[in-house]
Amino acid sequence: MAIMKKDVNFVFFILIIATVVSFAGFTAYYQMSFRNINEEYNTKLAELNKVTKDLIEKKAVLMQTSEELNTTKQGREELGERYDTLKEERDDLEGDRDMYKEKFLKTNAELSQKISQVNTLTTQLTAAQVDLKKYRSQYNSCQEELDECEDDLVICRAG
Repeated sequence: MAIMKKDVNFVFFILIIATVVSFAGFTAYYQMSFRNINEEYNTKLAELNKVTKDLIEKKAVLMQTSEELNTTKQGREELGERYDTLKEERDDLEGDRDMYKEKFLKTNAELSQKISQVNTLTTQLTAAQVDLKKYRSQYNSCQEELDECEDDLVICRAG
């Protein structure tokens, strides 16, 4: 009977060790995943800042061009040619603006998705940590029971 109890306790001990090791592995995996997502987030944020800077520069160019148009009134033909040139540039800038706006919206959607993934992973990590604490507690209880059984075994052998 004592041998069977010892075998069962050993099996439980092995199961607990395997569980602790697997949770440690999952924790490391989630930490790496979180780090990768965080790096992607920082990259996307840098890209977003660059797009914003480019938009500000394009806006400054557009405003400068507009001021030049108002200050350079040198004849109807010259103004007409200048107007056509500025109109084309404005259309290009609006196209660029629309493109950057689309990129911004796409990046913002990706950022929201990444934030959602981070929140999900954080929740999973928290759950894993709670489970780890629970399993550690169970392990400690089993360890105490094992110690008691070993003490009983020593007493039985002595008596």
